[in-house]
Amino acid sequence: MPLATIHVLAGHPRPVLKTLVREAAATLARVIDAPPERLQVWITEVDPELYAIAGVPADEVLAERPRAEVEIPLVRLALMEGRPVETLHRVMAEMSAVTARVLGGDPQRVRVMIDPVHPDRWAIGGVPASVARAAELAARR
Repeated sequence: MPLATIHVLAGHPRPVLKTLVREAAATLARVIDAPPERLQVWITEVDPELYAIAGVPADEVLAERPRAEVEIPLVRLALMEGRPVETLHRVMAEMSAVTARVLGGDPQRVRVMIDPVHPDRWAIGGVPASVARAAELAARR
């Protein structure tokens, strides 16, 4: 179930983005101890003309300043409720680090947001996770 969407400004080389997908997936799986086959990680590229940095379209800012100084990648995670707060803090730190390292930016510029999902509000094949994975969810608590 774990999902990660990484929002970045368009214009990164495709091989860099593919590396980010791979490394972010591996990091997420390791930190939350989830089977890799259950993860989904994707990147959403945002048009710099439709992204404001300090109220100015990013394409104009990028014409004067390096990308690494101005881009603020957003990593948005959807995770089933019930994980210890320490795990959540660790995944935020490590996803920030891998995103910054692969994109060549500063980890302080990366933002991570976790959307906790209640098991009754997530379905697997039409069956609520609270039912489909009851034993697994109970063991996590």
